[in-house]
Amino acid sequence: MSEITGLSAVEIVRKASSGELSIVDIVEAHIARIEQVNPQINAVVTPTFEQARREAQAADQQRVQGSPLPPLYGLPITIKDSLDVAGAAATCGMLARKDRIAEKDAAVVECLRRAGAIVLGKTNTPEVCWAQETTNLLYGRTNNPWNLAHSVGGSTGGEAAIIAAGGSPLGMGSDISGSIRMPAAFTGIVGLRPTSATLDETGHYPYATGRLADLEAVGPMARRVEDVALAFAVLTNRPYREPDTAILSGQKVAYWFGGGLMSPQAEIRAAVSAAVGALEKAGMQTIEKSVSKRVRFSAVGWLAYVDAPGRKAIDDAFMAGSVWQEMRNQRQGKQKISAESTQYWMSSTLSAIFEKLFDGARWRERLYANFLEWVGEKGVVVCPIHPTTAPKHGWQKSLSFLTIDYQQWVNLAGLPGLTVPIGVDANGLPTAVQIVGARGREDVILAAGMAIQQAVMPTWRGPDLNGTVG
Repeated sequence: MSEITGLSAVEIVRKASSGELSIVDIVEAHIARIEQVNPQINAVVTPTFEQARREAQAADQQRVQGSPLPPLYGLPITIKDSLDVAGAAATCGMLARKDRIAEKDAAVVECLRRAGAIVLGKTNTPEVCWAQETTNLLYGRTNNPWNLAHSVGGSTGGEAAIIAAGGSPLGMGSDISGSIRMPAAFTGIVGLRPTSATLDETGHYPYATGRLADLEAVGPMARRVEDVALAFAVLTNRPYREPDTAILSGQKVAYWFGGGLMSPQAEIRAAVSAAVGALEKAGMQTIEKSVSKRVRFSAVGWLAYVDAPGRKAIDDAFMAGSVWQEMRNQRQGKQKISAESTQYWMSSTLSAIFEKLFDGARWRERLYANFLEWVGEKGVVVCPIHPTTAPKHGWQKSLSFLTIDYQQWVNLAGLPGLTVPIGVDANGLPTAVQIVGARGREDVILAAGMAIQQAVMPTWRGPDLNGTVG
């Protein structure tokens, strides 16, 4: 990783704005890094390098001419393939959309461009963002830059991989069931899932219809907490301020080590303990809690909450008839959708059953009420995002339904969640925690993330690629 590609987004903007680095040099360094690592990790599926080079030259002229500089001046970024980028392929990993070219930017992409960001390309995702392994029949599988044999999670796996590998300092993803937070945890970066529906999702495929909108959010990913804070400030049209850890003093932090049907490994428990210790030093009051049934079985509540318009939106998005037809296609070797995405498509059909058995809306609001009882509006919960570090490829087939509750309780309650890296396990794979706050309190979880980062990882540590990946 070069000196430039090792910089944070905040540092890149500062050095570009001062003239210490040219935008052309910044963009070329990141393009070179993508070209170096992408053949092995398969993260960037649609490069937009030539357009990025033209924009970099124009940006350098902007500073020379003395024009006012925007808050993301000259910052290279990458975008999950579920979000439209004007003039680029917009497939969401689907064979049926392989020839589709976006006519205009998604709302969040347009916002970042207006702020001075330069798009380097689009990153891999499972079909319809509907799997926890980033693979599809169009572009293939994305590999973890820490170890090629391991998963990057899903569905924002391509984005997480290229950021961790140094090819991009900032990116955008989406999270309806852990899709930002899990890949961030598996690759050792920071991922922010804002409060549901905080950011405009126009230009995202599939569009969240019905109650799916209450579960979905688009959000930024980067290597440092301050970088996602900068992006979130831009996306919400606010001035950027470094997260203020002083607001944590006297507030509550509840924590638990589990969260789903599968027990966490020792290194994940240690990560939670380290994060809680950092917040205690920041002045927060710690409360260890047992995992409630509403959290532990949140996958049931999540399915019960999805309504008929949401199920239809999922079916329509796959553009392959019914899931039953696709399963027949797969048995005949004529599949249109990967087995991983089909597995989750099948599971989503169960929501029609669970909707009749359980009151998903009541589950959602009681879960949020529980959260406020635990820590109030200015407190946080710290817990695992997944019970293990990144598993090997193929894990979704047998393990994902035992671990998905770790992520889905946050989506079901519509809460903001932040993944923060802590260290590495005995196999050299990243460990991480998620910090969860009350609705609309991204400022609190970003402050908590900053306190943890300053205590346990003041300098970002990434995979030691040295020109190769493995």
